[in-house]
Amino acid sequence: MKLFTVERSPVQLFLFGLVGLLLMLGAVDVMWGHWVSTPPDTYNESITSKGRNQRRADYVWGAFLLAGGAGLFGYAVTSLVRRTPVVVVRDDGMVLAVAAPGEDPIFVPWSAISAVSSAAEPDPDGGADRDVLAIDFIDPAGLPTEPWGASWQGNRLVIDATAWENPLGEVVIHAGIAMDRAHHFVPPTAPAMPVLGDGTVEGDEPEEDDEPEDSGDGEEPDEEESPDE
Repeated sequence: MKLFTVERSPVQLFLFGLVGLLLMLGAVDVMWGHWVSTPPDTYNESITSKGRNQRRADYVWGAFLLAGGAGLFGYAVTSLVRRTPVVVVRDDGMVLAVAAPGEDPIFVPWSAISAVSSAAEPDPDGGADRDVLAIDFIDPAGLPTEPWGASWQGNRLVIDATAWENPLGEVVIHAGIAMDRAHHFVPPTAPAMPVLGDGTVEGDEPEEDDEPEDSGDGEEPDEEESPDE
């Protein structure tokens, strides 16, 4: 049963898409338009040798801007349309969207998790600290070695929580309550495995009712012999 669902913020995704669109427009301006950027050097309406070098550099920078903007814009539009949860807290485990794009999320039972916490890590690009969800695994079997939007630190999976719609503290609280309950009352379950489109876990099979057992062995009871008169 689902207890808590975390999705990416639509406002943040819209801003990502807007930035990607601006990058693509900038690429068009640098490569061909030159409405804002400096055009190649010319003399008598002819491009000079210096202008040819400038044009080659413009094409290189424009290609980088176009690729980055298209990727960011495509990611934002896809995330807004599909709205796939990044984390789902269930009574029997967690569903994590750390597989490559297009692949199914991964279900991890509570028996494979030892702790769930939040932290703030420094931005490698020198910006503000970013919020991350840290999950310590007893057994990380079944999880991708190169997770999408996350990284491994030993047996700890660090998931980037940037642009999440729900506060990170709520995720930790719900996960802690469900994990504590499962560790005390729920028997160990299977290792991590993909979650299918209908919400079931791969490998689950419906339980069959046991056939009723016969109360007797099928033999008729012996009749008691009456004493001879």
